[in-house]
Amino acid sequence: MASTPGSDRPRSFFDRLTEPFTDRAREKFEQAEDHVREAIQHEIDAVARSVRTRAIEVRPSAIGFATAALLTFFGLALLVTAGVLGLSHAVDPWLAALIIGVALLLVGAGVAAWAKKHLPPAPSVSVVRIHEPVHPAEEQVHPWAD
Repeated sequence: MASTPGSDRPRSFFDRLTEPFTDRAREKFEQAEDHVREAIQHEIDAVARSVRTRAIEVRPSAIGFATAALLTFFGLALLVTAGVLGLSHAVDPWLAALIIGVALLLVGAGVAAWAKKHLPPAPSVSVVRIHEPVHPAEEQVHPWAD
């Protein structure tokens, strides 16, 4: 007599009767697992493609904002330098630093405006209020309730 894997007892009539059903059920579960695994992998791949596409669309604007931030930083540094030089000397060097600082700030603002203009349009977001489900017992009127 053959025995089931993992047990030393002989197979009963019931075991022999249900074995084809269990094998078929096991196959169906494995197929379902494969389908779920494929569906999840497909969704992950779709999200990855979407993120990659969005990153490529935003890249020029990100570079523009980074350039604007860097130029603004140097412009502010030169304005501080102009203030220090203006207070210490009150002659031409501070005026030159002030002019260059303002020019860098204007260029930074122009680059920031260009970067903002080249951002892809954002998807519209609709805000819908979701009503919380009410428990069915709360809707019922009890005969003893007033």
